[in-house]
Amino acid sequence: MNNQKSIVLVIPIYNRIEVTKQGLAHIINAVNYYKESSANLYGVDIIVVDDGSSDGSKEWISLHYPQIHIVVGSGNLWWTGAVNMGIQYALDNYSDLKGIILQNDDIVIEPNWIFNYIQAIDANPQALIGCATSVLDSKNMILYGGRLMHHWFAKEKKINQGTNRSILGVNYTVSSFDLYGRGLYIPYAVFRDLGLFNNKRFKHRGDMDLPLRAKKAGYKLLVSYDAIVYELPQHAYDLDGKQRLTFKEAYTLLTDFRSSYAIKHLYYYSVIATKDAFHFVPFFIGNFYFHLRTISWRVFKNYLLKSN
Repeated sequence: MNNQKSIVLVIPIYNRIEVTKQGLAHIINAVNYYKESSANLYGVDIIVVDDGSSDGSKEWISLHYPQIHIVVGSGNLWWTGAVNMGIQYALDNYSDLKGIILQNDDIVIEPNWIFNYIQAIDANPQALIGCATSVLDSKNMILYGGRLMHHWFAKEKKINQGTNRSILGVNYTVSSFDLYGRGLYIPYAVFRDLGLFNNKRFKHRGDMDLPLRAKKAGYKLLVSYDAIVYELPQHAYDLDGKQRLTFKEAYTLLTDFRSSYAIKHLYYYSVIATKDAFHFVPFFIGNFYFHLRTISWRVFKNYLLKSN
């Protein structure tokens, strides 16, 4: 082994082998592209956390990608527990660790994704860096490009959503209030100083936890537009994106821990996004209000705008 520092990708999977096959093919292509480039400054390895899949995922990966390290969970880890297990494995086994990239299996990426990502990482060594996203049927339009939130009342402003990527130029990054886990680089020092993701508060949807705590500790939160990730919305939690809701579905969105609208999630998010109780109260009320307003509009469309 040479003296290169390592960047490790951690990918949680569970019982969707065809999705996993597609996602890993893109990720392996990106890793190989980087390793074959002249900018090959780091070792890049992959850890897959298989949380007890029963569909043969572990066996298929072992056969087709023996270079991937597989860590097996109990089946009860969910996202946060799974990525924590993968991160801990990397911390225990890589003495030369530069940082960790979290990625999902339900994505499509270009071959130069890691190449571009590492350029952004090297240019911003004291930052956690997320990835801008798009979708395959409109690849030039930004879907997620980071977001701003009002400091006191949590009103959201999405950055560059719907903007054509071609007008933004190369090496384009923006500061974001928080970061998502569909492509999230975290420097080793963050884990050393702050620990892992909080699995007790965020069984699922935990990706925003550590970046917000890191921001409080003085790290920057950035989004890279060159390291674009194409989302596959058909594999996401279906109620989050459903535009017409029944009352029962609205209740589920507010109570299901998998939902980004869940009251418990919004509460703990607001705790870590604010500095004290005086700050927390208006921020949480605003955060809950804006999410409830969105849900209410979707219920209204379902029952009162059916003719449309």
